[in-house]
Amino acid sequence: MALLRDALNDFTINWRNDLTPAWRSVLAGASPNPTAVGNALTYDDLQPIYPSRRDKPLPGARADAHVFRAFDGLTPAKVRCVLIGQDPYPALSRATGRSFEQGDIDAWGLPAASVANSLRVLLRMMVAARTNDPAVLKMSWTTFVRHIATPAVALESPRALFDKLQQTQGVLFLNAGLTITRYQSGGAPEQTRGHIPFWRPVVGQVLRSMATRTSGQVVFLCLGQLAQKLLANEGVKLAATQAGTWETRAGEVALPHPVAPGFINGPNPFAAVNAKLVAFGAAPIAW
Repeated sequence: MALLRDALNDFTINWRNDLTPAWRSVLAGASPNPTAVGNALTYDDLQPIYPSRRDKPLPGARADAHVFRAFDGLTPAKVRCVLIGQDPYPALSRATGRSFEQGDIDAWGLPAASVANSLRVLLRMMVAARTNDPAVLKMSWTTFVRHIATPAVALESPRALFDKLQQTQGVLFLNAGLTITRYQSGGAPEQTRGHIPFWRPVVGQVLRSMATRTSGQVVFLCLGQLAQKLLANEGVKLAATQAGTWETRAGEVALPHPVAPGFINGPNPFAAVNAKLVAFGAAPIAW
């Protein structure tokens, strides 16, 4: 059986070819780190690495899914919010390369069990921020689906919503681990000692670059301890403080993970991001 570090190393051959020139420039000094992958972790062809590379789609995955999907149609200078997730969804059909996006749904009118828990919570809070209507947070999923189809809300389809936020509002949907193989609740060794540390130099460079830009404003939306620790461990705040951009043009909204008890009754993450942007002198995001 092959080692996971070798499989990931092979997976990322010529990885920069999947990026635009602007993102290649941002990541010029960074590379994935195969030596950070646990040396006892194995790889099985029956559990492929996904999302796939751009030019090597996997059967059962959404056609546009690939490991760097979060960067498509978005230039580094236009990023205004980085929504940090942990891993791709643990199902080939669901993982797209964008954090919290579920690739196997084309419309919202599905039973609650067909939509990831985290996504259902974030959608309610997004619509509450969009409409300034906290009553949305207490709706059942069935009532919520009917509500978002009304002309007053007219929530975009799943793919169109993520495309709009990414391409016109500057939201970078970035996972700490850009790929996954084996999933386990709480984090399989392949996740915590494999994919996430493998991608950390790349993800860290993206975050530091966004935080220290000489123009523009950005808010890092860190939902859960892993996202918050990533920001700290990668020296993002330190780099921005040294550059004079922290809390002047770059900042953080740190909240529990969306599936944490009571999250939906706490601060609205999207309203909090907009409050930060406005405080920095920037326009709010049209969530």
